[in-house]
Amino acid sequence: MSSESIPASGRNLLLSGPARYLPETAWGALSASLMTVVICGVSFVGMFLAIVIAVTSGATEADVEQATEAMSTLASPIGLAAAAASQLLSLIVCWIAAARGGIRRETLQLANPVPGWGTFALACLAVVLVTSAAELLMYASSDFNIFQDTKWLVEGLRSPLWWGTVIVGVVLAPLWEELTFRGFLLSALAKSPLGIVGGGLASNVAWTLLHWGYSWQGLASVFLAGILMTWLVWRTGSIWVPVVAHAIVNLAALVFTYVFSPY
Repeated sequence: MSSESIPASGRNLLLSGPARYLPETAWGALSASLMTVVICGVSFVGMFLAIVIAVTSGATEADVEQATEAMSTLASPIGLAAAAASQLLSLIVCWIAAARGGIRRETLQLANPVPGWGTFALACLAVVLVTSAAELLMYASSDFNIFQDTKWLVEGLRSPLWWGTVIVGVVLAPLWEELTFRGFLLSALAKSPLGIVGGGLASNVAWTLLHWGYSWQGLASVFLAGILMTWLVWRTGSIWVPVVAHAIVNLAALVFTYVFSPY
């Protein structure tokens, strides 16, 4: 039986057949870029409003400072709720925006059949191995604290609310980030004169900037992971492959941080 006669879901789409990515969207490159800024920015709106409400309701400066500090850590219920709510809000705005023109599934790369388990397994393995190797190389060749960029997660992981940190990092972050950058934004950029290569690079730069505050090594690792995620959605035409690969990479990072972090 030839590979062409095997259902797409039964083949490893990373290794055989043509790329299945087809950008479809009612958004232009510029308008989608601006909406992506809104999608990312709206995640901060909830926290900002909470502080404003606290100030205008007569709370003391000490109360506001305490609440702000609580919202900045995943070890507190309010901080965990704020993080989860901000991600959910961004995801909802992305989902609504992608419905423009009545082609949400196509815009978010949800229309193609979900690939088989072999594709998911190889995708996850490839991303974990490549990013881990790159980080270890940077760690060995420069004065790089490999735990520097995950220090903010340690409190949450070692608190009774560790499960919330896992949900935020392994479920919500991959969902809204991939749907936004490798789904919504990439569809518009790839359909423009930039094409899949230029659009992929541009959307990946935007995604990397979302992690501003990381060390340069951390940003380099994020950028590399984004290139791999873009390649995965290009090969498979399914956003679910980079979503799952992103989730596995984040899970591996959380486990490594929990076990080995000195903080």
